[in-house]
Order: sequence, then structure tokens, then C-alpha cells
Amino acid sequence: MLLDVAASLRKSGNSLKRSLLFVFVTGEEKGLLGSRYFTAYPTVEAKAIVADINVDMFLPILPLKRLTVLGLAESDLGDDARQAAEALGLAVQSDPQPERNLFIRSDQYNFIRHGIPSLAMGVAPEPGNAEQAKIFKDWLTHRYHAPSDDLDQPVELSAAGLYEEVVRSLMISVADSGHRPQWKPDSFFRRYADHPSMY
Repeated sequence: MLLDVAASLRKSGNSLKRSLLFVFVTGEEKGLLGSRYFTAYPTVEAKAIVADINVDMFLPILPLKRLTVLGLAESDLGDDARQAAEALGLAVQSDPQPERNLFIRSDQYNFIRHGIPSLAMGVAPEPGNAEQAKIFKDWLTHRYHAPSDDLDQPVELSAAGLYEEVVRSLMISVADSGHRPQWKPDSFFRRYADHPSMY
């Protein structure tokens, strides 16, 4: 997906106000090691990184009608994500299971710890749709971290394509904006931007 978005942006010839950096990290399951290293030793000046959009595990396993945005209410980056999704006819929801702490359990967390507004997004089942809920549960039970999580599994290509359009639109919005994304005043994670030396 990242390679496809990068290729489409290059082909479009758009001249953006900010550069886009496509970062492929590894070691997430071993303790977010790749993103920890990158945020400690970035390939660009650290203060030049204005936002992080994590596309890990967006799960296009059913039609995309609703998007879950982890970090939706934490920064105005979430507002931009909502706008990008709704412009494509998608409903948007915050984390439906906040007790699982998913917002701090993937690579965006290392960017957050460095004060960078971040989010992660994924395809969501429709509320009350038992069939879609079962598809997600079965995937997590039988494919997640299993050998069956391979290229032969069913994928909703239209969902993957639409998700890619949301990400592409969001990236362009952030890159062309006249302001840097900011943490909301009441966000717990704002403390990392206010006092980065403490962490």
C-alpha cells in the first residue's frame, strides 16, 4: 500500500508544501524496535516530522463502510482523518475497545513519545452486524500471528483501494496545510510534546 501511494503521488506530479517520508519499520512485535530506532535516529531533522500516519494492519477483509481511527480525538490530525474519510462517504469511529489500549500498542507510539501527533486507522465492522463481527473474530482467532496469515487469504480489494484513497488524501492534506498538526488541549498525550525531555 505504501509503495502504491508513493507511486501514485509521484505520478500525479503534485507539488506539496511538505515532503512525505515513507518509513518501513520492522520489529513491531518485539517491542516496536524499528520505530523506536527511527524516532531516536531519524533520517531527517526530528523537528521536521509533523505527523505520523500508521497503516499497519488495516485489515481489508470486508467492505469498507466505517473507519476506525485510533487517536481520533487526541489531535487535529484526527480531524483531518475524519474529513478525508467522510469526503469518500465513510463513517468514522474512535476506538470501539479503548480498554485494549491499541493506540499505544503499535509503531505510532514511538512517534507519540517524541511529541509527534499520530494516528492509526483500520477497516471496521458495522455496529450490530453479527456476520462482519464473526469475520473479524475468525481472522483474529485463526490468522493473526499464524502461518495462515498469508497471500492466499480473502481480501476485499475494493476496501483496500478505498482505504488507500483515505490515506493518500490525508497525507496530501497534512503535507499541504499551512499549520502543523497539534495535540488537543485535553489530550493525555500532549504531555510528550510539552515536556519531551521527561521521556
